Amino acid sequence: MIFSVTSEEDSICPCCGNPLKYRDRRLRVHKVAGGGKEWYQIRRLKCTNDECGRLQNELPDCMFPYKHYDAGLIEDVVDEVVSGDDPETENYPCEGTINHWKWWMKMNEQNIEGRIRSSAHRFLDFGDGFLKSMGSLLEELKKRISPGWLKAAARFIYNSGGRLEPYPQTA
Repeated sequence: MIFSVTSEEDSICPCCGNPLKYRDRRLRVHKVAGGGKEWYQIRRLKCTNDECGRLQNELPDCMFPYKHYDAGLIEDVVDEVVSGDDPETENYPCEGTINHWKWWMKMNEQNIEGRIRSSAHRFLDFGDGFLKSMGSLLEELKKRISPGWLKAAARFIYNSGGRLEPYPQTA
């Protein structure tokens, strides 16, 4: 079975702010705990600005850019709600994938924090004092939106033109 994903919203390019137009569709695998796979037909949109012209994939909330597993499962692993010892995740995802997600989140925490602050300042008109505040917005997001904080953070980051590195450089 293949699911088809289409948004009713007008899409804008996160890189330059111009409208996006439909280009084509592509198949994308979505893996769930226990080894199950679902296939989604997602839309690819192209920026109408000739100087930008970038392609953007329109992903549903259950998917995370550059990851094949369910976003909720990745969040549960990072939050240590599930582990490789749980019967549901005994073989899929493997221990190496679980360890990679934990490493990936640890390496991207500062990036996520900075991107959320920047987006809130830029798009929600929060003042300069907000940018310099010491409290962690990511921790606050985890408290307020749980489960679902990872999906919310991804929306902030990717819809404002940012991205999370799949293999971030070690400091």
